[in-house]
Amino acid sequence: MTTALADTERPTFSARLKAETAARHEQAEHSSFMADLMGGKLDRKAYRMLLTQYVYMYEALEEVAAGFRAHPNPITEPFVLEGLDRLASIKADLAELGGPTSDQPLPATADYAAAIRATASAPERFLAHHYLRYLGDLSGGQAVAALVARHYGVPAEALSMYRFEALPKPKVFKDSYRGLLDDAPLTDAQRDALVDETLAGFDCNTRVFAQLGESLVS
Repeated sequence: MTTALADTERPTFSARLKAETAARHEQAEHSSFMADLMGGKLDRKAYRMLLTQYVYMYEALEEVAAGFRAHPNPITEPFVLEGLDRLASIKADLAELGGPTSDQPLPATADYAAAIRATASAPERFLAHHYLRYLGDLSGGQAVAALVARHYGVPAEALSMYRFEALPKPKVFKDSYRGLLDDAPLTDAQRDALVDETLAGFDCNTRVFAQLGESLVS
């Protein structure tokens, strides 16, 4: 009975992942660039700058996801749903807003994309970036969409990256996703690697936001 009780009290892996990355998540989310963007202190071009960097991030993420779809892996197979893909929507949103603000990624974005591509042979590390980006879009991303629409008049036609029409409602999907993480056939070492890679992913985001902020004043 004692063992059974201990098992039920043990936190799930998804809960552990959220808890152990919460501080880095908050640091990225409350960067000066994002705080100013969400607070209405910037302009529509600043949002276009952010979307432009997303192109390079999601190209890398969805390139690796396509590889795992082509060569199924028991760790990634439940996660790599085509309904999650955002790249086409991001490009469509940018077109609605006047196009990309640059034809080159920021150095931090290039490093981030390289880090994602480096996970092509490490499914547990790929899942870290998959989790960070897509659950972010389904969570805080929904607030981003509402705030840029309110502050900068971004029309619904230019916010398609935040609409996941091929998936269940966000909360239903996120709960299911966390359940899949809990049940994924990961070793303890792979779970540790997934947490470490998620921390690194949040650090990548923080550096991208910092360079976006620097671009505004340069």
